[in-house]
Amino acid sequence: MTQTTPVQERYTRFSCPNPQCARFNHPGEGNIVHRSWTGTHQHIERLRCTACDREFSEREGTLMARSKLPEATVEQLLKCQRWGVCDEGTADICAVDLKTVHRFQHVAAQRAETHHCQSVQHVEVQGVQVDEAHSKLRPKQVEWVHTALAMGSWFLLWVDFGPRTQGTAAALLAQVIARTQQLPLFLTDGWKPYTAALLQVVGVVYRRRRRGKVGRKPKPRLVAPHTLFYAQVVKVRNTAGHVVEVHRRVVFGKPRHDLRYPSVHFSRSYPVRTNSNSTNCCVEKALCACRRRV
Repeated sequence: MTQTTPVQERYTRFSCPNPQCARFNHPGEGNIVHRSWTGTHQHIERLRCTACDREFSEREGTLMARSKLPEATVEQLLKCQRWGVCDEGTADICAVDLKTVHRFQHVAAQRAETHHCQSVQHVEVQGVQVDEAHSKLRPKQVEWVHTALAMGSWFLLWVDFGPRTQGTAAALLAQVIARTQQLPLFLTDGWKPYTAALLQVVGVVYRRRRRGKVGRKPKPRLVAPHTLFYAQVVKVRNTAGHVVEVHRRVVFGKPRHDLRYPSVHFSRSYPVRTNSNSTNCCVEKALCACRRRV
């Protein structure tokens, strides 16, 4: 079948993928035009940017980019990952090789991370619940998954993978603060590095005045800003692993009475139970599966 040139309004959803172009990632500016048709059946359209003369496929930036799989198979692979089907089961259901599933996870993880970085900006949240959980990797390794969820909606603001250190906690908190409109309320467990990580990210340098004229000048230190509110919910368990007591304490700031979701009513185990089933976290499972093989 001979393809005809589509109308110009069709290209309003495309943008130039060249980072050096002046109209990079700016759709609907009229700089994308039709170039040609490609593919075995001449069904894939090739586009061109009039600003930088960069040519690219209409599949650029999608899961179908440089893929020889049918669209129905790619959609089925994505649904299997969405509902947490194991790798072997996904390969059997979609009638593909196991290596194909692993390659798809790698591509889907990169695409999900790029989309998340571009879309999740200036989010209005009143509180953020930060938690970490260990996961078993292959072969016989343990990796920590650090997550930050918005209170009330349980929207995943950011997820990170790495050792359970202060540096990883600081990187997670920095990503959360960069994607929110204002400094939110933070709620964590009793892990001590969170306190130092918060000061590392949002701390204000304070230098105490020296008393008198004798002696060394006091060294500067980081203090919490007045707008920061940080609380901890610590669970005490018995030898059987059952929660017998819960301690709540405020580390920084004063309680905010204008919040609709008081921190004392939140369970620290909720994100651990729902991370694998939450709609926003499902694509991140592919990200975890990808990174553990890289």
